Amino acid sequence: MTNEGRQPDVLGDDLRRFADCWNDERFFDAHETLEPRWIKTRDRGLRGLIQLAAAFHHLQRGNLVGARTTLERAITRLTDPDNAPCAIDQPGLAEYAARVLTSLGKIPAAKIIAKRPRLP
Repeated sequence: MTNEGRQPDVLGDDLRRFADCWNDERFFDAHETLEPRWIKTRDRGLRGLIQLAAAFHHLQRGNLVGARTTLERAITRLTDPDNAPCAIDQPGLAEYAARVLTSLGKIPAAKIIAKRPRLP
């Protein structure tokens, strides 16, 4: 089943905390907020959000290899048509992550982090 015709869930407490942490550049904490739901649901979209936050944590620490690998994994999961409905725009974040991939090593990590999209 695809996401077509399904309404996204409301921004639950864990997604709200994820968004707050993401917006505050607390990427490790953002990653941790969704782990409990992902463990229960195994939804690939949630795993993609977790991996996106982990990729930005790698960027903060200067680990471009880790950031690249984790971004590639996140993109695959964020674009899965079978992801559960989500109030966070997973396909939009996948498009952003793809742009970040092309910027790694060309644009300073701090600038990439500063220009990331803010989540509602």
